[in-house]
Amino acid sequence: MFAKLGFLLLIVLFGAFAFIGGAMTPDAWRQSIAGLGGRLSERLHALPSTASLPADAAHAAKAAAAGSAAPVEGTATPAVDSTSPVPLDALLVMAKVDPLAPARGQPAYALQLGQFVTSTEATAAERRFRAAGLDLPMTRLAAVDAENEPWTVLAIGRFASPAAARQAAPRVQDALHVPSPPVIQLPLSAKPSP
Repeated sequence: MFAKLGFLLLIVLFGAFAFIGGAMTPDAWRQSIAGLGGRLSERLHALPSTASLPADAAHAAKAAAAGSAAPVEGTATPAVDSTSPVPLDALLVMAKVDPLAPARGQPAYALQLGQFVTSTEATAAERRFRAAGLDLPMTRLAAVDAENEPWTVLAIGRFASPAAARQAAPRVQDALHVPSPPVIQLPLSAKPSP
């Protein structure tokens, strides 16, 4: 009886400490954990399932998984050299985002990195984001809020549709270590900053 009560008390205490620890976690840790979860989810969704492959490819995948050395007719066997190591930098894909540029005269979309009260704050943030190495255009926009107060909006990318911008958001988020950037529509007069 006391063992069951002690076990239940242990479970309740563990849950309470986990809740308190989660509530007191610094924002930087939460962002990095959320980024890891997003990357894991993205990679899991990118894995092909044998149900969605054509019959020959599904058979080849099953044969490869079973360790069969017999090639399947009509499929190519990739040459894999497991003795030579691959540089880690060659494996990284996340810092490269290829935007599909909008046609001339069509609306362009971007990911908002932040809104800043002063131009110096925007300049400092822009330098920090450019140092990350993403070769996407950055745009600085002058904006006013409902109280007619001036703001500087910093945006990255120039995408043809909101869907294309949302598709690039996880990579931008991971490369620049920012929380989920919202998609904004750029004014037709907006030019990327030099």
